[in-house]
Amino acid sequence: MVTSAATRATAYFAGHNFVPSKCYNTVSCPFPTYFAPTKPPRRLLISRSSAGDVSAESTTAAEPEWETPVEVPKGSASLISALNVEKAIRGIAITDADHYGRLGLQRECSYDQVTVQYKNKVAEVMNKGLSEEELSKELELLRESHSILSSVEERRLYDWSLARNEKPDRYMWPFEVDITQTPTEIPPPPEPEDVGPTRLVGYFMFSWLILSFALLIVFNR
Repeated sequence: MVTSAATRATAYFAGHNFVPSKCYNTVSCPFPTYFAPTKPPRRLLISRSSAGDVSAESTTAAEPEWETPVEVPKGSASLISALNVEKAIRGIAITDADHYGRLGLQRECSYDQVTVQYKNKVAEVMNKGLSEEELSKELELLRESHSILSSVEERRLYDWSLARNEKPDRYMWPFEVDITQTPTEIPPPPEPEDVGPTRLVGYFMFSWLILSFALLIVFNR
């Protein structure tokens, strides 16, 4: 029974040749994402009599069986994982990529600057006259850096890893390097301190000290 089922499964997959369908975006989709069956092959059916002579020969085409397209999941460039968090805690770099240097940005830049600089870099690469393969690689690297630096969670982990890697002997919390926790506006000028009470306390202490010395001299006579 098992052998018969395996034979039928082998015959089914042998009769269906799957090829990737067309990918409409060659940059963002370097690999085929959908599969569809090709035109089924023609099957040859031969009938033989008990004496071994060929009595009839005919060819029939199997009816096409269309399968539902299956989408292949794309790989994610996310840095968020338990392993990377453990590396950041220990002061180990979680990636060798310099995302800030790739986009020409400073570490304290805003999220709006990340998007603007990403568009500038894309336009710069498009005007280099690179081949299709080289252009695809360059754009993929820029897209990866932009996805990391434009996400609050991804960038927090990336900045934390950089800070811990630079000073592995000093522990640093993630919020210490999170730009969303750092004030970007100029703080208001401090209000002038009221020195009146402090001055009164000082006068009182000085008077009490003078009185103490005077009483000490009087009682020692």
